[in-house]
Amino acid sequence: MDISFEKEINKDNALLLCEWSNEKGKKFQEQWMGDGVSYPLNYEKIKELENTFSIFNEKEFIGMIQEIRIDKDNIHIGRFVLNPQKTGLGFGTEALKGFINFIFKDNHMRSISLSVFDFNQRAKKLYEKLGFEIDEVIETPKLKYIMRRRR
Repeated sequence: MDISFEKEINKDNALLLCEWSNEKGKKFQEQWMGDGVSYPLNYEKIKELENTFSIFNEKEFIGMIQEIRIDKDNIHIGRFVLNPQKTGLGFGTEALKGFINFIFKDNHMRSISLSVFDFNQRAKKLYEKLGFEIDEVIETPKLKYIMRRRR
């Protein structure tokens, strides 16, 4: 496994992302995009996202992740998704580890936060495995957690 990141997402890869997401349906899109981006996903919606990073294994595009916002010494990440055919093979773990290391290269950053719905237990377990802890519980209308990992 050779995971790397590139700033932005090109059109061909964005279209692949749309294909993966739309094939899995509305609930899948909500898991990784939240409810702020309407279903079905299309290139225009992805193009509007800022601070996106393409995830590659060797030269193969396998997913994306986004820095949602920076608050002083914390980066809130989200919209983390992999090609559904690559899940369960360790790519998600390696990609998130790599992105955590990338963020913490900036010595100014002290923590990373993210949101996860309670029903997305697979993602929640991955985040816990990599040192994230529940920082806040939100019920609006679905239960979700803000998880944080400190340096």
